[in-house]
Amino acid sequence: MLGGRTAFAIALLIALLAVSVVLLAPPWNVVATVLTTLAALLLALRAGRPPSERRMVVDTAPDDPGIAPVLDRLVEGVLLLDVDQTVRFANTAVAALFDRPREAMLDISLIRAIREAELARVAREADGVAHEITLDAGLVLRVTALALPDGRTVVTVLDRTAQRRAERARQDLVANISHELRTPITAARALAETLQDGVPDEEQRARFHRQLAGEIDRMHGIVERLIRLSRIEQGDEPFDLAPVVVSGLVREAIERVNPPAERAGVALSGRTAPYAAALLVLADRERILEVLTNLLDNAIKFSSPGDTVTAGAEPVDGHVRFWVRDEGPGIMPNERLRVFERFYTSDRARAAGQPTGTGLGLSIARQIVTRHGGTIWVADEPRGTMICFTIPIAPASDASPPHP
Repeated sequence: MLGGRTAFAIALLIALLAVSVVLLAPPWNVVATVLTTLAALLLALRAGRPPSERRMVVDTAPDDPGIAPVLDRLVEGVLLLDVDQTVRFANTAVAALFDRPREAMLDISLIRAIREAELARVAREADGVAHEITLDAGLVLRVTALALPDGRTVVTVLDRTAQRRAERARQDLVANISHELRTPITAARALAETLQDGVPDEEQRARFHRQLAGEIDRMHGIVERLIRLSRIEQGDEPFDLAPVVVSGLVREAIERVNPPAERAGVALSGRTAPYAAALLVLADRERILEVLTNLLDNAIKFSSPGDTVTAGAEPVDGHVRFWVRDEGPGIMPNERLRVFERFYTSDRARAAGQPTGTGLGLSIARQIVTRHGGTIWVADEPRGTMICFTIPIAPASDASPPHP
């Protein structure tokens, strides 16, 4: 029969092994196996003790000063239930996962503690098999419930929401890239085959060459913008933050898109609030100009001759809110978040028969704004579309000379 210190040392050793396994991120069935071994060892130690000592292990093992802190360091949530499915122990991870104080989860039924029927069902079955369930809130959990010989149940919960979201994003990205590249690749191949077969007319041959070059440029543009978007997301693209005058940003952005606006017969207007014009924002000037010109360019594309596109800025809670408004067909409420996704093309673009581009401009704009510590969104408008974004106001103590 093992002494108390030996038993505790073995239990702590295995618990530390469990932590190491989690941190090394192996297949999660290995994690479940390690945790199961830990529980089994505790039971074996209890079986080798006198009845009074065994009862003490059953009642106090989760609260053991050596074991509970280790379980609290696991990224995996751990619950210990008694024979009546009452929660007797909950570690820090599971309390955070369900956004409840740990004390509020103890000594009540599991369904009351977690308020999720599907997870409670897995705990009742306690088949030792890993189940992936999706909660009403959208969380994707990997849940394993193991019945112990004394009637209690150990439940482990791992949040796999981010992993599943990343997998879906990766699948969508591959599908979208394939879709976006298919058209220019098909067109380029047809043009190349035509030129290879020979085109006797010099003017027609030159036209085919221009079209082929255009399709290749289109493919190159998609790839380059994807690479740039990835670099911004990963923080690999440096930003040169400095105080920049708000009115200068709006004015230059309008000047840059004025030629295409004139060709489309669309008027441009700047309406920066007087008390915001001289404000300074802490920004990478070229990056913010890229965002503004992208929004203005989109607004021009979805405007009709005679329409007006307006850009402006105003201070709001320590930030400057920039906005671009058009008088086009607008964006449906259910699309207002999706327009910032990669390759997403809103219904208004398809309905208007407008060239949709690569569908990456707003994704890049969102990443640029986020890197500045701001937010970007589609505002409610009775007519047309208004896209807003915020940039922090430059601290008053910043002595750097402002950009115009």
